[in-house]
Amino acid sequence: MSKFNLSDGEKDILKVAYMDKQKSESLKSEMTSLSHSVDGINSKHEQFLSEVEHRLGVTNTASSKGSYEFQREGEQVPPVAFDDLVKEANAEIKGDVDFEDLLTQKEIDEAYARLKEIDEEFSKKTGLQKKDYAFLAVAVALQCLRQYFLDPWLRKNRPAAGPADEAGLKDNKEPGWYYVATEKILTNRVPFDVHRYSSFFSVDSWLKGGDHRLMTLGHDPVFGWIFGTANIMTGTVTRRDRVSAHVKCINNENIIYALADTRTIFSKVFERVAAPGMDGKIALGCALVREFNHLNSDFWTKRGLPLPGIGIVSLELGKTLARYGIDTAGVATELFGAVLINMIIAMIHRLWFDEAADDPKFYEVRTRKIILYSDLIASTSNLIAVYVKTKLTKQLDLNMLDFGGLLVTLYRLVTDVRFICKVRDEFVQRKLEEDFQGTLDEIDRLNKKRFSDSFSIA
Repeated sequence: MSKFNLSDGEKDILKVAYMDKQKSESLKSEMTSLSHSVDGINSKHEQFLSEVEHRLGVTNTASSKGSYEFQREGEQVPPVAFDDLVKEANAEIKGDVDFEDLLTQKEIDEAYARLKEIDEEFSKKTGLQKKDYAFLAVAVALQCLRQYFLDPWLRKNRPAAGPADEAGLKDNKEPGWYYVATEKILTNRVPFDVHRYSSFFSVDSWLKGGDHRLMTLGHDPVFGWIFGTANIMTGTVTRRDRVSAHVKCINNENIIYALADTRTIFSKVFERVAAPGMDGKIALGCALVREFNHLNSDFWTKRGLPLPGIGIVSLELGKTLARYGIDTAGVATELFGAVLINMIIAMIHRLWFDEAADDPKFYEVRTRKIILYSDLIASTSNLIAVYVKTKLTKQLDLNMLDFGGLLVTLYRLVTDVRFICKVRDEFVQRKLEEDFQGTLDEIDRLNKKRFSDSFSIA
């Protein structure tokens, strides 16, 4: 079994190459036999001329050596499709062909040695230089300052959670079900800001077990645009498990009034938007604006919005993350800070680019290495700090965890490594093509010389 993992296309290429190798060897054998025959004829021809000159007593003082130029008439060889070659190779050769069938072990070892040389050359060209290490040190310092000072300060100075966006709003008393008047959508309280139950509601623990922002889909930064908007248009609230209830405002306080059907909520919204006239379209637009305003008001509070979809995935995980302040605003702040630092480092490093001394792609590889290494060092130090603090306090403490920075590091690992590998592959390919072209040129030179020598006869 071959030690190389080959795709079907690569196997076809090898099989065609192996067929070509067999045909070349056969042609070489035929040419060798023909050359021997031509040498024999030339020898007899020279012997015959010598005998004639001897009998006639003629001495040929001129050089008896001459050269004959052979020129093959130009023939138009029709191109052969690769698929036809594959069919021919499959017909002549049974089974798969591996590199071992085409190359000797010595040739394979030489190929690996050449690849290693090219890799070392690439590493040398893209390795960090003295000035790059200065950028790396600054990048690591900035990321650590953000992790341990800026992000905690921003989290600490968030405003307390409160109904600031609801101040002075009217009671959302509505005459019917699954409907909120268009002119009241922008002024009513959002129905999913609810904590109390009416005396008619038989299940008084409908939203218990977690923060109402985690329990209701209207507060989800992603799903809120769907469920929250529909809730606002219909005066309802939808729980994380997609169970819904009607909400009424009594004495300026939202109260869960009765169970509702989630499918009916969306069917009523669709019917209203699809109805003739502009009222349904305007109502949908107002509901989207109302959803945006409410999410925006909750976003920067101490008990901000949960991570997108976390309530649906795991309520316990969502509660744990919320307890440590790992929410949408916190992660977004960390993400923005980490990305901003990376952008600043990349832009400043680019200013040091020297067209006369640096290759653009190799220089970009160095820039990406600086950013990637700095993110890796900062994230690793953050994880170590969290681990040490947890060990010292004997309990899990995620307050120091740079969740957004970790996401940026993971993203950089994927994108930067992929880019570096792409540039490296292009460099290797170019070097191999140069080697191959040099080999072809040398073969062509030797063939021309051999052809000229073969047809120079006495």
